[in-house]
Amino acid sequence: MERRYTKVEELAEVVKVRHEQGETYGEIASSYGLRKKQLKQLMERQRRKERKIAAGYIPRPKGRPRKEPASEEVKRNNEIVQLRMQVELLRNFLSEAGRR
Repeated sequence: MERRYTKVEELAEVVKVRHEQGETYGEIASSYGLRKKQLKQLMERQRRKERKIAAGYIPRPKGRPRKEPASEEVKRNNEIVQLRMQVELLRNFLSEAGRR
C-alpha cells in the first residue's frame, strides 16, 4: 500500500542511518509505505545539500521572507502619521462644508 505524498524530508536522518546499517532502499521504502525511487531522490537531495554546505553555501528558506515585527517606535510613528492624515482630512471636510 503506497502513499502518494508524505513529508519524506523528516525521514532523511532515519533513512540514512538504516541505509548505513546495510538495509536497501527498497526494504526501507516498503517499511514506510513509499517507493524506492522516492527514497533515492530524497537521499540525492540530502547529499546535494551536504555538498553545498561543505563548500560554504549557507542554505536559506525558500519563499517570501517573513515580515519583521515592528518596534514600538515604528508603531508610534505610524500612528502619528495616521492621526495627522485624519486631522488634515477633517480640516478639509470642515473647510468645504463652510464651518471653518
